[in-house]
Amino acid sequence: MCSLNAACTIVSPNYLAYARTLSASYLKQHPEHRFFVLIVADLPLEDRRIFEGDGFTPVLLADLRLEDLRREAMKYDILELNTNVKPTFMKYLIRAFDLENLIYLDPDIFVYSSLTLVFEQLRRGSTAALTPHLTAPIDDEKLPGEQEMLYNGTYNLGFIAVRNCEESLRLLNWWERRCLDLGFSEGRTGLFVDQKWMNLVPGLFDKVAILRHPGCNMAYWNLHERTLAEDASGYVVNGWARLCFFHFSGVALDDPEILSKNTNRFTLAERPDLLKLFGEYKTTVLANKDAAREGIPYGFDRLTDGTVVTRLARRIYAKHQPRWAGEDPFDARGGFGVFAKKLGLVAGKMPPAKATWKEFNSKDRRVEIVHRLLKITLRVLGPNRYELLMRYLAHIAVLRNQSVFLDDK
Repeated sequence: MCSLNAACTIVSPNYLAYARTLSASYLKQHPEHRFFVLIVADLPLEDRRIFEGDGFTPVLLADLRLEDLRREAMKYDILELNTNVKPTFMKYLIRAFDLENLIYLDPDIFVYSSLTLVFEQLRRGSTAALTPHLTAPIDDEKLPGEQEMLYNGTYNLGFIAVRNCEESLRLLNWWERRCLDLGFSEGRTGLFVDQKWMNLVPGLFDKVAILRHPGCNMAYWNLHERTLAEDASGYVVNGWARLCFFHFSGVALDDPEILSKNTNRFTLAERPDLLKLFGEYKTTVLANKDAAREGIPYGFDRLTDGTVVTRLARRIYAKHQPRWAGEDPFDARGGFGVFAKKLGLVAGKMPPAKATWKEFNSKDRRVEIVHRLLKITLRVLGPNRYELLMRYLAHIAVLRNQSVFLDDK
């Protein structure tokens, strides 16, 4: 009979300060437990010693023995790979350390009190436990709203807890296959890394608990329904519930004004109940920074000659990877490397500046030219064929569907 309880998180080296902060907060509340951190980077097993001495147990990506790690690392960017190895990591921990119960927490979480209610839920026979993004409707026009939750998923996978039982292992096996095969951040096709699959889990698997406790996974997306106060024992949510853990998703460590980069519903100035919480968290993470270890290269972002791998190259590879079966996709002189450079799917050795939708300007002259061309196209084709063209453009706007490049191979 297994007897251990544990928690875990996943980071690439650049996020180690968050992992140190989370693990220390968890172990303070659960000193008898273990905390595991998966380091997602192209590192040999002997480099494990680099990450020892922080109070957590380091696990390297190579420990998971994925069937074809380099293929998965080419298919997915850094965010996608970090999230999509989650079920594989959890399976590995349960088996390797004979765990009874295991909690996954995102690295930008801080634990403020014991997660007894989670472990009790599992001990009562639940297969797994999830937290919904929302437990109350949103009626304003701010972001994120209910429509964004439909896009991102019903449950926030910054948290999941599982019990070591046949049904939970069946769940993890199912989830692992979906993540490794189709774990794209690709809203146009209804996919959002590991998270969106959880919409199906309460219907597919038995005894999946939905935790509605307001102290679990408090975050920017549910602040419209939750307020914070402090008493002699710590933080209290909505006047009665102990704050178990806060999810600082989108936090800006260097900006005292921003609550989260992912919302415009509240600023910290508008939520004085959160000022102390955020101030203490930002100070703690900054104090946990270690430039040397956080500067360790990710390793899956470039070909062997230093050429930066673009998302377009990753998507074309993901869709047509059997063409390069048996090859190292990161080999600049290999079949895929030569193909990607010849077709212009990659370019240069400096990462491009990150552009976001917020930078889109509908008054830009180039955008106005596109709009005029669309008006001309409508007159030439008529409404029915114009709609068909738009459907095709929507299809190929999914980068995996741009098979036109393969004609030139």
